[in-house]
Amino acid sequence: MPFALNLQDNLRDRHGRVALEFASGDSLESVLGRHLLAVEACADTELLTSILLLDDTGTRILHGAAPSLPKSYCNAIHGAEIGPEAGSCGTAAFTGQPIYVSDIATNTLWDDYRHLALPHGLRACWSTPIRDPEGKVLGTFAVYHLTPRSPTPTEVK
Repeated sequence: MPFALNLQDNLRDRHGRVALEFASGDSLESVLGRHLLAVEACADTELLTSILLLDDTGTRILHGAAPSLPKSYCNAIHGAEIGPEAGSCGTAAFTGQPIYVSDIATNTLWDDYRHLALPHGLRACWSTPIRDPEGKVLGTFAVYHLTPRSPTPTEVK
């Protein structure tokens, strides 16, 4: 089954479980983490995902969920300031636009963060803003790859 259709089915199934998970006391991180694992399971290539949420001031990114990323990496970027050159996620949150970095080792958006990513083998990061119904940026959804690569046209639909 193609990635998009498989993902759509998996997320539809996950969506049906969310209310029950919260009602049973599951944390936001756990619920989001299961959504991210569903995304990772559908991929044709190895990828790691994360959700970062903006703090109350809208100026810093906070860990939401990242079930497959190293905890030390998540801790290191927790609380980072967003801006025009703040890695993929901080830049996506700042600009409100998707940011596709195909090589963390060479892209200038990662100048202040590459020392955190490269030791964990993180080589590409594509980040998309998450918006509320009114269009306000709430956070970011990110896909990390262990090899440098750009998204295909179907991956950015």
